[in-house]
Amino acid sequence: MKKGWLIGLLVVAVMAVTVMQSGVLENDASKSDVVIAEPVKSISDNPSLMLQPAGKVLPAFSFDMVGNKDFSNQNLSEHWTLFFIGYTFCPDICPTTLADLDRVYPELSKPPYDNVQIVFVSVDPNRDKANNLAEYVNYFNANFIGTTSTHEVLFPFSQDLGLVYSIVEEQDLKGNKNAYYLVDHSASLVLVNPDGEHHATFKAVINEDGIPHVDMDLMVEDIHKIMDLNN
Repeated sequence: MKKGWLIGLLVVAVMAVTVMQSGVLENDASKSDVVIAEPVKSISDNPSLMLQPAGKVLPAFSFDMVGNKDFSNQNLSEHWTLFFIGYTFCPDICPTTLADLDRVYPELSKPPYDNVQIVFVSVDPNRDKANNLAEYVNYFNANFIGTTSTHEVLFPFSQDLGLVYSIVEEQDLKGNKNAYYLVDHSASLVLVNPDGEHHATFKAVINEDGIPHVDMDLMVEDIHKIMDLNN
């Protein structure tokens, strides 16, 4: 009986450590990002960088873009792609991250690194459609790509990249649809290589203002190192 009790404590302790090592979510109610990966030797001192095991190819997907176009695995070829999930009604994380990405984009995409593309994936398809997504991301940078799909496509795609999201209070207490509901989502960014493989994750950490944030300047340095090592 005592032995079983000790084993139970050990299991709980291991689970607690696992949770503490997670990344960061946007919503105040949860501050942990789920990133599933085996330890890989790092190329940087950046604590946000998580290199992924080689050969982790993204499953087939197809998202909606403006002009009745699709964004799919084929669009990953010959590009390094930086994915970020969110939604246009997001009050802080999404506009802040997109503004930060716009700031570093000239350095990130300068030659010979000009095959980098930034893709914003809306996980709120009920309110975000291809047309308004294009307008939203292009407000920050004309080169950014906005995409979305159904939850049946978005959820497994996000989960495969180690990202999570959930709809918060889509209905009010009376059961009526709440047009101003929030979406709880990961604030990390994911780098996919030209072979369509999940190459790295840049975990968000809480900054001095209490907002999940990725150090963009360090991220740019790390992406350039990764590209140099794989060209």
